[in-house]
Amino acid sequence: LAKKFGTALVCLVIDEKGMAKTTADKMRIADRIYDLCVNRHGIDPRNLMFDMLTFTVGSGDVEYRDAAIQTLEAIRQLHAKYPNVGSTLGLSNISFGLSMNARVFLNSVFLHHCIEAGMTSVIINVKHIVPLAKMSQEDREICEELLFHPDDQSLFKFIGHFSDKTIDNGKNDEAYEAMRDEEKIAQLLLDGDKERMIPLVEKARHTINPDRIVNEILIDAMKVVGELFGSGKMQLPFVLQSAETMKTTVDYLNPYLSKQEKDTDTTLVIGTVKGDVHDVGKNLVDIILSNNGFKVINIGIKTELEEYLDVMKENDIHAIGMSGLLVKSTQVMKDNLEIMAAKGITTPVLLGGAALTRSFVDDFCRPIYNGAIFYCRDAFDGVIAMSRIEKYNADPSVGLDTRLGGDMVERAAKEV
Repeated sequence: LAKKFGTALVCLVIDEKGMAKTTADKMRIADRIYDLCVNRHGIDPRNLMFDMLTFTVGSGDVEYRDAAIQTLEAIRQLHAKYPNVGSTLGLSNISFGLSMNARVFLNSVFLHHCIEAGMTSVIINVKHIVPLAKMSQEDREICEELLFHPDDQSLFKFIGHFSDKTIDNGKNDEAYEAMRDEEKIAQLLLDGDKERMIPLVEKARHTINPDRIVNEILIDAMKVVGELFGSGKMQLPFVLQSAETMKTTVDYLNPYLSKQEKDTDTTLVIGTVKGDVHDVGKNLVDIILSNNGFKVINIGIKTELEEYLDVMKENDIHAIGMSGLLVKSTQVMKDNLEIMAAKGITTPVLLGGAALTRSFVDDFCRPIYNGAIFYCRDAFDGVIAMSRIEKYNADPSVGLDTRLGGDMVERAAKEV
């Protein structure tokens, strides 16, 4: 049935003897499953998702003391041997039997290491994990001692340490109350707390310019979120909470943002590329460019290239904006550029998104497209790019410099 309908299969490493506990057994059974599916039945290995199983380290049972080590090594070996398959895990099994507060910490640390080992998905209640950035170094070390260096005392040490430990959400935090409004806004964005954010910015906008709240405080805080995500200290669900808080806050403040009135028809069509549903960054670019007097046609999320091209046929478009959060979105951008180049399109393109890097744009995108490409790290790079495009359209002799962000003089001038 899976072969006939092209469905994915979740493959648990269980055989006639039962659930595999050691790395060797997990891989032995995974080999059998892979051979059965791929070699004997011709199933695409990309449709296989292996659950390498884990058992609790919280029972005190010596047999399961090294459960985390066995599972992590199995995940590493699986992806090294079969790079096209996926993997998943009922992750909270690792902490079964422990107190809920303690489980949150152990689950989060174990998840971090599973992702580093190559795991591609996870089965977990996101309410039962926290960003590593919210843990103390001691919390993390005690979790890692139980996971990777277990002995007769490590479990008792873990239980004792976390017996009265709770996650600090800051809602009754004296340190939070002592912060200035600017610091509170940044903190609530990091926490993804949109419920408290709106009353705060309503009060703060009377003493802090709303433009500064959006253009400096919120964007700087989102950069911190991006850095935490990139370093593995903040998991994706929390990143999305912060992004949603950003979107809600910007939407609330939009009526109070200064808007530059100017006689221009310089127009950008912007969308989140095919397969990607994340639109906070794209919508922020829309707002900031619109407030700077440019015309923006926002065509939404999961945007096929044909949707961009249809808009270009019906409107006088001066630039194309492609946005995305996911790593796979960078490949979609590259594919789009190849198709556009084949069609002879040379309209300037703005590329942006969390997974995009300057080196990817320089090495893989620029060589395949004959038009100008701007790598935009943030919405303000978008303003600079559109300003240059506007000047170039008025006077092509000025040329079109696509370098952004690298010129420190320009960056400093922009900040001033």
